[in-house]
Amino acid sequence: MRDVERVVAAEVQDGSPLLTVRTPTGATERLTADHVIAATGYRVDMAAMDFLGHELRTRLAVSRGAPRLGPGYVSSVPGLYFTGLPAAASYGPVMRLVCGTEFASPRLAKHLAAAHG
Repeated sequence: MRDVERVVAAEVQDGSPLLTVRTPTGATERLTADHVIAATGYRVDMAAMDFLGHELRTRLAVSRGAPRLGPGYVSSVPGLYFTGLPAAASYGPVMRLVCGTEFASPRLAKHLAAAHG
């Protein structure tokens, strides 16, 4: 098993998969295998979310690109909450899925009601 940053190209050579990949160091490698299992590896990167504005993004406490969230899904910026994929680093992988809304919704609503009446 290998971690790669990006699959650049995929082809079949002599009946086997041949991948051209970019590694986390930026190098390009060609890999052959009997089988390939590709995971998306989505990573949250708050620094890349331009719609939040530079000043707001730099005020956020993050861990490995994801916002660090407290009880009720609140970020380090008062009044700014995250659920879904950005919440997975603080609340677990179920936040990545629709079924995570059953857990998140009542907790977020309770926190919002208490904090903002």
